Amino acid sequence: MDVDLHPEHSILHAQVRKAKASHCVDDSGRFLRPSTFKGPSSKVYLGDVAETLLRCSVGAETPTFTQPPGFDEQRWMMEYTAGSLHVKIQSMPYWGFGLLTSGYRNEVVIRGPVGERARLVHDWVAALQHNPWEFAHRGSAKKALHGANISLKSNEDNWRSHQTRARSVLSEAIASLDHHIERMEKKGDVDANMINLARLEIDLAQQALAEDNTPAVERALSRGEAALLIPIEEDETDAHGSVLVIEDDIPFVDLSDDASE
Repeated sequence: MDVDLHPEHSILHAQVRKAKASHCVDDSGRFLRPSTFKGPSSKVYLGDVAETLLRCSVGAETPTFTQPPGFDEQRWMMEYTAGSLHVKIQSMPYWGFGLLTSGYRNEVVIRGPVGERARLVHDWVAALQHNPWEFAHRGSAKKALHGANISLKSNEDNWRSHQTRARSVLSEAIASLDHHIERMEKKGDVDANMINLARLEIDLAQQALAEDNTPAVERALSRGEAALLIPIEEDETDAHGSVLVIEDDIPFVDLSDDASE
């Protein structure tokens, strides 16, 4: 499987499994709003794929609909930015005239730095309760994706390539910290207990990586790095770094003024 990703954008096709009317579209600005929004609005069914992607997009601005839903409340197009990433999602039916949620797919286009795209897709897949590249109606999905000049297999490989890229970056970060721990241990600048604590965080980071838990990996690495910043405690000394010693055999000299004489 090729893990080389497009330098500018990622195009992914996903199966929608669940959808509910938990959001609406602000009629005045076409912004995505919660269903409790009081102003003039239209109902929209986002689906689990889009909702999960929004939750994983750190610092995402309020999405706007470039194609708001009409009679079909699950057919729409929206976009938003999250940091240096720009995300566009299109929801459309591909089977059964869109009468069932399982007949919908999302086409997602993400533009931005390749590393950040890979990280977002990795977290997105980990948060979903299904593999988004597995379509409920394969025959119809094959025809739909053929119209987009992509096969079911290449779409799956594209998803997995993003995951592989993100895991590789995290693995490199773990290996880098492990190498740093070895250097600090040889120099002797960090207490042995702190070295052991840092190694424990390496183990936790590797476990979190195996579970595709990116935030837990990063927290463990941060704790490991922090442990190495604590220096070895030294014995108490005076202000000049030397220990003050009082000798016993110092002769007594009376320097008082003999004013009575």
